[in-house]
Amino acid sequence: MKSWKSLAVIPLLVANLWAASPAAGDLPLPESVFPGLDPILKKAVQQSPRMINQTIDLEIAENDRIVARAGLLPNVATSYSYYRSKDRQATLYETPNTPNFINSFTLTKTPYSASVSQPLFYWGERRNTARVGEIRQSMTEGQYRDGYRQLAQALRGEYLRLVIVKLGLTKARFYRDFVNSQLQEAEERFAKKVISEADIIPARISAERAQIALERNETEMEISLRSFARLAGLGASFSEQDIPDAIPVIPSASAGLGRLAADYLKLTELPTLEASTLRRQLQIEELNYKNSRTRLWPKFSLTIGASQDEQQNYFGTGAKYKNSSLYGGITINWQIFDGFAARSAVRSSLARRRQMENDYKQLTEKLTEDAQLQAKQLDFAAREMSISDRYLISAEGIVYTREDEFRRGVRSEAEVSQAKIGLYDAQINAYSARRSYLLAIGDFLGLVVEDPVVANLSNK
Repeated sequence: MKSWKSLAVIPLLVANLWAASPAAGDLPLPESVFPGLDPILKKAVQQSPRMINQTIDLEIAENDRIVARAGLLPNVATSYSYYRSKDRQATLYETPNTPNFINSFTLTKTPYSASVSQPLFYWGERRNTARVGEIRQSMTEGQYRDGYRQLAQALRGEYLRLVIVKLGLTKARFYRDFVNSQLQEAEERFAKKVISEADIIPARISAERAQIALERNETEMEISLRSFARLAGLGASFSEQDIPDAIPVIPSASAGLGRLAADYLKLTELPTLEASTLRRQLQIEELNYKNSRTRLWPKFSLTIGASQDEQQNYFGTGAKYKNSSLYGGITINWQIFDGFAARSAVRSSLARRRQMENDYKQLTEKLTEDAQLQAKQLDFAAREMSISDRYLISAEGIVYTREDEFRRGVRSEAEVSQAKIGLYDAQINAYSARRSYLLAIGDFLGLVVEDPVVANLSNK
């Protein structure tokens, strides 16, 4: 239980690592459109199962960094023994002064030793290894940051989809009621022998299909709610009442997005996770290359210590005595030949570095193209959203006209209901287009590393 409590405070270790760019703060995002989404995104940092795993990765990376740094620190070792032995001594031959004899005795000894060893000069190898641990930790922190951004983007998409699913459920209920009213009228006409049984069968089938569609939408809503709550770590506290009824009109953000794209394309070192990770891997490979070069060079260490042992003079006076020692000095460890392994390691490291440099060049070109393509996709999404909004206005006008004509007796109630069904379809299409545009903005901000949602990581 204590270990899980310690994991809860791990995000505090990275509290001041990242901050969002203020240039992206004014762009339309789901959490700015729906204030109820913002606390969900903030709570997901500690509650989401995905972020709990990411937090554990941070703890592992911190411990790995400590292990890599350990080579720079002194190595302290001690030993202490207590044992009893039964020994037997005998002469192998007789001398004039010493006759043959056999002697058995019990001996108790308590030897001990203590030593401290400190690396002095390893040609930078130990510092390079510690630096590799720090770089790997920073890579994990970048993955933690990007992992939360991806989680937030997924939650945005699911939250907006729930709005559309809720509207689809409302439409299914309305359509079921409409079809049932049509079926009731048909049943009354059938009872009066106005229509035949063949004429009423389509109405009955339509009612059954409407009921199936409603149940399917209810099931989809139930599954979607559980999926969203599980992804955000909300438990059973999130329900249909927490979902907004509509996605409002989204203003175009072409100017702000254009500035961000232009600033991103001017950068010499792209800040994306892929690019930064590859740059760090190049740094690690450079340090590995330096370590490989010094594998066959002499290494120097400082050692100090103390030891004590007990002995007994069996063939003299038989007295027991002890040896105590305090020592210190410099140890030289020099591996002169390793079967050309060091030379091969140097060449492999150089080859890997050239390979990574080539990969980084291709990645930079790809990310630049992705940014340009994403900017175009944003423009397409904005235009599609505009068309859907105009179509929605037209559908609303049709419903208003049909209701006015119904009041004047020109249209029937069924025709008004059919116009409302068309309005539901137009709303679903418009909400879907608005959702696509909002998610496209989030994807673009994530690509240029300007998503303001990562500021939640520094507010804990």
